Amino acid sequence: MIEFDLDKVISGVSTTWAGFLRDWDRCLRSANHPATTRSVYLLAAAQLARYLDAESPDPEAVAAAEDPREVRRAHVEAF
Repeated sequence: MIEFDLDKVISGVSTTWAGFLRDWDRCLRSANHPATTRSVYLLAAAQLARYLDAESPDPEAVAAAEDPREVRRAHVEAF
């Protein structure tokens, strides 16, 4: 079985994002998703958080980089 380091994946994201990603991982594990699926999903979400923090030209992305509840469709499409 492939194991991945969740701490490494969430490194550099806000504490709010990290909490959501840990909860999501727990949910995915409880649904018996394979480690490869979990790692791909969580890595993509962490990359979105980093993009919003460092690269997004949208001024509203600052709030989304801190709190995933602030992410809008336009943020995901730009990513």
